[in-house]
Amino acid sequence: MKQPLMRSFSKLFSILSFAILFGSLALLLSDCFLKQDRTTTIYGTVTDQDGQPVDSILLRVRGVTGFKYEILKEIHSDKEGEYEIMLDVPKKYSSLSIAIPFSNSLNPKFTKQYLGHYVFRNEVKTNDCCYAELGKKTKYNFQLIPK
Repeated sequence: MKQPLMRSFSKLFSILSFAILFGSLALLLSDCFLKQDRTTTIYGTVTDQDGQPVDSILLRVRGVTGFKYEILKEIHSDKEGEYEIMLDVPKKYSSLSIAIPFSNSLNPKFTKQYLGHYVFRNEVKTNDCCYAELGKKTKYNFQLIPK
């Protein structure tokens, strides 16, 4: 009678050991495979209709979480019209977007002199503005439309 009971415990112990070993291995491997470099760079230039650089234009990067956007960083184009933003994006954000805010108080030079802008992603004109993939480097050029 002790023999069948010992076999049951032995079998249960084997199954339990396998489950613990498999679970630990899965946890270790998932930690390796699921680690994603979330350092994201968005860069480009802001120019006028003649291709001349435009300085002092505010650009805003927002993190996207669900249907919410949260401002993560703001930067102005420099005297060559260039900008570059590098962020280590927190895990709660699924993507980033970059935009030129149309607000007289935030971006007076833009709102006084320009109607809007054309967008070029990696040198190709796009209407699909302006999301950056996490962990990647994305170029967005903005060509401003004069009033």
